[in-house]
Amino acid sequence: MKKVLIPAILAVFALAYCGAGDSRRDATTVGSDGWVFEGWACAPDAAKALEGLSPAEYCQDDDNKDYLYLKFSARASQQAIQNGSIAMKQTTCRRAARDLVAGDGLSKIIGDYLEQASGVADGQSTGYAIVTQSRGKIKGIGLYDCCSLDARTGTCVEAGGNETWEDCQCVGYMKFPGGQRAFEAAAEEAQISQ
Repeated sequence: MKKVLIPAILAVFALAYCGAGDSRRDATTVGSDGWVFEGWACAPDAAKALEGLSPAEYCQDDDNKDYLYLKFSARASQQAIQNGSIAMKQTTCRRAARDLVAGDGLSKIIGDYLEQASGVADGQSTGYAIVTQSRGKIKGIGLYDCCSLDARTGTCVEAGGNETWEDCQCVGYMKFPGGQRAFEAAAEEAQISQ
């Protein structure tokens, strides 16, 4: 069964990378916020992000696409929510997101990405295995940006909308030496060892 899963995972990664028509955004997508995407690209450039450019745009001529950008959600602290301060909610939501991507939450975020990209039911354990096996190799972990989520739609609040910052969607990144191919090999190895 595991031997059947590996080619299926790799095939779905290839489809996701080539822009299959799923509803997720990838590194070539520039929305109204410019940065809400998932995928492989070069190192983050905050100045280019502020111009509304995605890494895929400013990385076109860069062959070093060793950074995996991952979307995930975080929540403001209960104290900030009770206080009602937008600034406090924004700060604590971003802090929670930064803690997630830089800490133990990275394996969960990778697991969610694997489940979405490949439909693997055990993405969480595969994500954990990748992080464990790659400890010391994964570098450059950080938070690219966040947006306030619309509680009704679950999507980023449109420009000029009511930003509550109780929940936020963020894009985190990590440098995985060897890029997508090395990551897929690590996922395959993790599947075999489970």
